[in-house]
Amino acid sequence: MEKGKFGVRLSFYAVAAFIFAILGYSTALILLAGVVIVGEKEEWAGRQVIQAVCLQFVSGVIGTFFGLFDFFYRIPIFGTVWGTIVSIVESVIAIIILIFAIIGLVKVAGGKEAGVPLADKFANWAYGKITVKQQPVYQQPMQPMQPMQPAAPAQPVQPMQPAAPAQPAADVCANCGNPLNGGAFCTKCGTPAAK
Repeated sequence: MEKGKFGVRLSFYAVAAFIFAILGYSTALILLAGVVIVGEKEEWAGRQVIQAVCLQFVSGVIGTFFGLFDFFYRIPIFGTVWGTIVSIVESVIAIIILIFAIIGLVKVAGGKEAGVPLADKFANWAYGKITVKQQPVYQQPMQPMQPMQPAAPAQPVQPMQPAAPAQPAADVCANCGNPLNGGAFCTKCGTPAAK
């Protein structure tokens, strides 16, 4: 991995960002993000640091959300139940964030994209990179080729003959198509039979 403007390897910034996210050092993480985004102005490192910041942000938002309901702890029996629920939810979310942070740390240490779900889309959006999902291409199965037939000799073109006017049948009325039954006039419309 190449070095940035300050002579520090770009992967170091990304690794440090994920370590700060794992340890919960949000102030250090924000300062590092400022150095990378404003100072280094390097896109890859900036996107990785943004993903680490997103992980820390989610952790902070969850903690703040549950902090809004601290008054539940004062309710006698319900406060204990509420505390247990909050502990379980915060623990599960902390484990998920830790797993994503460790996976991101391992990937950026190798110079790859961290690929934190949703955070990578936000980081790409922040840098104006839009990823387009490729649609599957369906192809018709190939048909076996038929052996080519020799071309038939060209037939001379015959001039078109003018079409003969269609004459109605003798036993049908020329006007309405009703059967004449051998009569001289149509029994339906009265038209004389064609001769």
